[in-house]
Amino acid sequence: MNYTIGTTMSLTTLGAILATALPASAQNAAVPGTPPASAFEEIVVTAQKRAQKISEVPIAISAFSQENIEQTGITQLREVADFIPNLQISRGTDFTSSITIRGVGANSRNIGFDTRVGVYLDGVYLGQSPAINQELVDLERMEVLRGPQGTLFGKNTVAGAISLVSRKPTDELEGRFSAALGNLDAREFQGHLNVPLGETVAAKISLSKQDRDGYIRNLHTGNKLNARDSFAWRAQLRAGLSDSLELNLAVDGLHSDRLSFLGEPSTDTFAVTLSDTPDPYVTNTGTDTSEDRDIYGGNINLDYQFDNGYSLKSITAYRKTEIFYINDSDYAVADWITIEYDDSYKQFSQEFQLLSPGEGPLNYVLGLYYFYQSGDTRRDARVGEDIFPFEPGLIAAGLGFLVPVHGSTIFNQGTVKTNSYAAYLNGGYDITERLQLGFGLRYTYEEKDVDWLLDGRTSGLFRIASTDGTLRDERSDEHLSHTLSIGYEFTENFNSYVKYSTGFKSGGFNLDYVTADTLAEGIDFDKETVDSFELGLKANFLDNRVILNLAAFLSKFDDYQVNQFIELGDGSSITIKNAAEVETKGVEAELIYRPLDSLEIQASAGYLDATFNDFPDALGRGGNAAGNDLINAPEWNYAVSIQYVDDIPDFDAQLLLRGDVTHSSGYFTTVENIKTITTAMGNSVDFGYIEPITLVNGRIGLASLNETWEIYLWGRNLFDKKQPIDNIRDFFNTIVENYSEPRTYGVELIWNF
Repeated sequence: MNYTIGTTMSLTTLGAILATALPASAQNAAVPGTPPASAFEEIVVTAQKRAQKISEVPIAISAFSQENIEQTGITQLREVADFIPNLQISRGTDFTSSITIRGVGANSRNIGFDTRVGVYLDGVYLGQSPAINQELVDLERMEVLRGPQGTLFGKNTVAGAISLVSRKPTDELEGRFSAALGNLDAREFQGHLNVPLGETVAAKISLSKQDRDGYIRNLHTGNKLNARDSFAWRAQLRAGLSDSLELNLAVDGLHSDRLSFLGEPSTDTFAVTLSDTPDPYVTNTGTDTSEDRDIYGGNINLDYQFDNGYSLKSITAYRKTEIFYINDSDYAVADWITIEYDDSYKQFSQEFQLLSPGEGPLNYVLGLYYFYQSGDTRRDARVGEDIFPFEPGLIAAGLGFLVPVHGSTIFNQGTVKTNSYAAYLNGGYDITERLQLGFGLRYTYEEKDVDWLLDGRTSGLFRIASTDGTLRDERSDEHLSHTLSIGYEFTENFNSYVKYSTGFKSGGFNLDYVTADTLAEGIDFDKETVDSFELGLKANFLDNRVILNLAAFLSKFDDYQVNQFIELGDGSSITIKNAAEVETKGVEAELIYRPLDSLEIQASAGYLDATFNDFPDALGRGGNAAGNDLINAPEWNYAVSIQYVDDIPDFDAQLLLRGDVTHSSGYFTTVENIKTITTAMGNSVDFGYIEPITLVNGRIGLASLNETWEIYLWGRNLFDKKQPIDNIRDFFNTIVENYSEPRTYGVELIWNF
């Protein structure tokens, strides 16, 4: 079997990091029996709504191919972040999934707050945080677009966008089945079957089932947390309805029901003293964290080709995401507070695209877009029987304040409806053979309506607010996003571009457990905007044996939305406010080097300086956070991969050897930029900073030359690093941290037919 080595992390970034750069750019790699390096085809992406060579796109874009997904052994979207410059994806619960690009990101903790990075499947927006961590089912590639994508993808892509492109049905009968077994009782089965149904019709079904025990032991329940239990599928139909009209119909689904995990407490519930379970992978709570997630969707894509070279595309889609989440918010065996969140999102979108012919100096895409979403939430904070063993009235009389009423529930429920309309133009013009002008405009108008009830009357000293009946409000945003770029081709193999682009993240509502003071100030917040400048270089040398992509960027955000817990002494206030100014700047580099036909070295690196330029009253007590780093924004991250493939004639097979090294420098997790706190008893606790971490993965295997079977041994985190990768302050001021996954390893068998 001729095994392709190429990865696809392509684009971006700047020469200062070339020496440390890491893998990720695309193209098929050289192995014995393949064409010479000069014949390698450059990867094609659809980041600008039309098929283009990646080296010609004026965007910092990394493309992760099907081959790279298989070679690295990643199975979920969050795992790809290890290999792409300045990209972080959270590793905790799926309920709070967040993606950060160039230091900018967020999770949609409540239905009134949006993310900053949009995830798309075949051009369709997948939705908020619970929908982000997708299983990687039969993908052709992933495209990670760094920087604002306001003209191409619209609102809520101020940091970037991730586009998942599925492998479409073909006219050949073929299939693939894989089975993997590993430690922690891991079991993974994947497969697809492609069936031609006629000369112009084909269908495909793709499936993925993953199960794995957890590795965090709850001493009280005896269960192991942070398990995997998911089933994902996709069915597609591709039909040529005429010589000019093609139909692509797809439906997909994902179900996950698992014992999840938010973090291990470093302190007791109220941060008075240290936790009694300080060891990694051990906790002791009365209730296990769990989440039940269901995602369904379908889309109809129609592509009509006119005789004059123009084409018209229609993308009609419906998606639904539901998640039920339980967490023991006191992080103790005692039955004090348990939260139950039941969120659902229903969305419909319609997009029309008119594409100009590919020939000639001018090319463009005209588009119309409509998006509707209904987000519904029911969030109950249940006060347990152990909150205080006496009657609340007696305590009130003796101490002068009310404690939370045991056995009661603090209610939080409501609906946010969003209607968004957009029209856009994106294109380019060849001024000369070497000089190109790129341009884009997108006008967006959005309306949000909220219908919300918060009942905190039984919350006692935690002072959760209560709305006066149902709170109804509405808000609207409009924005004209634009981009302008100049590209210059120094030689056939050396391109450059300079670009200016803008974008916006829509405003919304803070529908959380807010205090009375926060409610009185108002729960709505304004949109944020970004202006970004980028310089990129893309080159290949020595007949494609060296491929280099560099980018430097500077982005400035106004009215940046910050979602944070602010300590109040006896609890926390959950606030969302518009910080004044944020600035991110840095450089990124990606390199592929093929010194031999059988050897490929990939490297990528990112340098980042992301800070608040101005953030008055950042800590809730006055003071300005100007100069402080943004959260989850490491200064450096890099990855290096080495892959070797060679024939073994005695086995009629090829040998594959691969090693990956990934590194992230330290970063802050709070706006305050602290590294420790002191408990009420005077104990020092590490909090607010994550130390640097380096991980090593490996893979070794054989693949038959006739492409029928493959077998691999794999391992992740081979040196079993056990370090915190996140920490938070939860509602009662509990300090909570999450550790990296322990060493995992296993064997994978693949059959192709």
